[in-house]
Amino acid sequence: MKLVLAAAVALSASLATAACYRFEKAPNDTYVCVKGDSFDNRKQAKAICDKASGKDCGNVSSYSSSCHSNIDKCYDENGKAHRDLSGY
Repeated sequence: MKLVLAAAVALSASLATAACYRFEKAPNDTYVCVKGDSFDNRKQAKAICDKASGKDCGNVSSYSSSCHSNIDKCYDENGKAHRDLSGY
């Protein structure tokens, strides 16, 4: 029981921090990394993606804790492009 509880706490902690988001209509290798995983965080990430790509990026299709792009398509919470972002 303690092991299950510890796993649940660890999982919820990792989900609460998240995320570098990928959007379904975004150009390839475009991710937006923001601190947090709330609806408002996802909305912020989508707005950054829409602005950076010049079009509607659609809905979130996946996310991870880091991003790597050889063509500077990892955007941070301020909309600045990077090749690598991690720790999200």
